[in-house]
Amino acid sequence: MSLAKKGLSDSKYYLIANVGNKALAFLIIPILAKTVGVEQFAIYDIFLITSGIINIIIILGIDSGIAILLAESKNNDTLLSFFYLSTLLISTAILFFISIILMVILSYTDKFFLLNREVWSYIVLYELFVMINYHTFNFLRWRERAKEASFVTLFSYMLGMLVGLYFLYMVEPTVESYLQGLVIGLFLGALISLYISRAYILNFKVIDNAKQLLKELFKLSLPFVPSYLANSFVQMADRVVILALFGQHELGLYALVSKLANIPQILLGTVTGGFMPVMLGNYSTPKGQHLIKNFFHIYLLLIPVAFLIAYPLSDMAIEFFGGAEYAEGSYLLPMMLVSILFINTTQANGFGYLIERKTHYIIYISFLAVAVNYMASFIFGYYLGLWGVILGTLVTGIFITYLYTYYSEKFYRFNYSFSLITVITIVSLILVIFNGKGAV
Repeated sequence: MSLAKKGLSDSKYYLIANVGNKALAFLIIPILAKTVGVEQFAIYDIFLITSGIINIIIILGIDSGIAILLAESKNNDTLLSFFYLSTLLISTAILFFISIILMVILSYTDKFFLLNREVWSYIVLYELFVMINYHTFNFLRWRERAKEASFVTLFSYMLGMLVGLYFLYMVEPTVESYLQGLVIGLFLGALISLYISRAYILNFKVIDNAKQLLKELFKLSLPFVPSYLANSFVQMADRVVILALFGQHELGLYALVSKLANIPQILLGTVTGGFMPVMLGNYSTPKGQHLIKNFFHIYLLLIPVAFLIAYPLSDMAIEFFGGAEYAEGSYLLPMMLVSILFINTTQANGFGYLIERKTHYIIYISFLAVAVNYMASFIFGYYLGLWGVILGTLVTGIFITYLYTYYSEKFYRFNYSFSLITVITIVSLILVIFNGKGAV
């Protein structure tokens, strides 16, 4: 079997879990957008962005950092059991300290970044149950139990959505009501996750070199945290800039468009996650290197293609998902799609950092990217309006793509084409600027 076919085969259950729960999240968009209104939908957007940032902090990049360790010892049940329960406990402890900090902040104010105390409490519970499901799935797929883990994860999100919808329609048509039901459903799903992974919990023991193993794990994992946070802070930067320059109504418009524009990136990210074990396991072979290079090049080529597909469909998509209230923001969709794909090119390359254990370089690039995005989004947003914020994100994405790829190639060469990156950059900028100026 070719590596490409093997990657597709291995990724199918990962695809089911990841795309499945993301699809459920997108299915709720038209319901919430039309039920709670534009400004309330902005609160839902802040909930998701904030939850994403907290999730990164409590997961600590373990999902990426542990990949190479598990690939090297995937048949060691004792090691897997140790890693599974240890990471669960570490993530829970971090979430506990975050909740203490939030309690202190909210004792002095009724709202923190648009969110009231009730929503923040839902965020903490949401993160706890999502974290349990996430760690469980991440470890079970290395034991070739991805099918079982995928369906449990999907069931958990489906249950959360259904209970959330019940609360939305039967209790009160507000974002808070939906989140309450969502948390209850995820709690039930987390219990099932713990049950199917009970063997890892019951067989846990502190192994002789536990300290050294955890040190190695965090040495590999922690440098990914700034990188993941950078992507979330890029999204958060957009929200901060929009609130500073415009208002909550504009943030609601932007939020709906961003949810739709994330669909292709989620699909591509899911495929990347499924291919990761195959690519890492074969990076030193000619076939593996060929697969890694072509994977990134195909990702780049899909960026302008995605714009051209979204351009004629944007009005219809926004009308369907949000209704007439959101129609004025439809022109943003194809532009935002391009900027999101560019800012996430790091998910399709950068294996050199992992292979050569140079993941600390990701920290420097990530912090620099966040600073560039805040400045670019504010400047372009100030002079060009709402679409200028998207242009600022695109400029940041282009910058990080070049820098991230350059250093990855220095560490371990896969012969990525910088000429192709340049062509895609020029085409993308032309499409975005033409669309933005033509719409205002």
